[in-house]
Amino acid sequence: MSPIMAHSQYMLLSTYIDIVFFVTISYFLVKNIMKQDKTEFLTVKEVSDLLHINEKKVYALVREGKIPGTKITGKWLFPAEELYSYIRSRAHMTVQRFSTMFAHDRQVILLSGSDDPVISMMQGLFHSLHPDIAVYSSSVGSGEGLNLLKEGVCNIALCHLYDPETADYTFPFLQEIFDDPNDLVVMNLFYRNIGFISTASEVTSFKDIIDRNLRFINRQAKSGIRNLVDRIIAEEGLDARNIIGYGIEAYTHFDVAYHILSHQTDAGIATETLALNTSLSFHKLYEERFDMVIYKDAFFDRPIQTLVEFIRSKVFLDILKNMKGLTPRETGRVLYSKKQENTQNQGGTGT
Repeated sequence: MSPIMAHSQYMLLSTYIDIVFFVTISYFLVKNIMKQDKTEFLTVKEVSDLLHINEKKVYALVREGKIPGTKITGKWLFPAEELYSYIRSRAHMTVQRFSTMFAHDRQVILLSGSDDPVISMMQGLFHSLHPDIAVYSSSVGSGEGLNLLKEGVCNIALCHLYDPETADYTFPFLQEIFDDPNDLVVMNLFYRNIGFISTASEVTSFKDIIDRNLRFINRQAKSGIRNLVDRIIAEEGLDARNIIGYGIEAYTHFDVAYHILSHQTDAGIATETLALNTSLSFHKLYEERFDMVIYKDAFFDRPIQTLVEFIRSKVFLDILKNMKGLTPRETGRVLYSKKQENTQNQGGTGT
């Protein structure tokens, strides 16, 4: 790789890290500030908890002028509203700066949304085969991934949201979020098994968790797993307030497993693949569809098409086939909503 290309990719990577940092911080900040009382000033510890970073990083950020703060009687205090507004404005500035660079060098693919351990594996293998294209991802949950795609922050949203009313994945949520869902392409990445994981004997239901007085680790709002958690609790006719740990949130499948393995909690919901790789017990709840959502006008760009071809390749399909809990039966296939499929079927039979 030439020094010029290396520098270009370094600049793109640095900019993307900025995007992930500021957008993720904004995401956490909005969510957490809404939960709290209207506090005029925040302490270092409170900012650390809000942003999910350690206190040393908070000191570094305020010294570098990346977050607003003031020293009063030797202690740093942070104005809550000003802090929120400042970080949001920095996030938008970073996105605008990146958009300009990206227009000149479309060799970076940005994924945002749901989380699965196979995504990291896919990124590394794809880059080894196509070193001129880099794929980066940010795990913020399916719903937030769709929002970021709409805002132009990412190229591809990863989604496994399910709507029980239509018995369909992804498409009902495109109707809610996007002005014109017809501008989008939905492509399947894989199907996966989701269920309870724990170090204790197999957990089979939320009633089981309540009866055994087990601690549960939840997933963040707008994520597909959180959507599933709330649906199951409602189906079981339970009150979430009776589940110990319902309000404690993790942001990835690995994060769920870490909390369980470090004995901070007893059970959570994650993929079968992760459970097997961490020697945790697994009780299957559902097989679910895991999709990619892309704007049509970007779908045929060379980097995106190169990634699509890789996903459809024997190399990637063999990886999925050899990983228990994953199924590639529609991997790489462009999908249509249940409503569209029904319309097409009716048209085909002349009804």
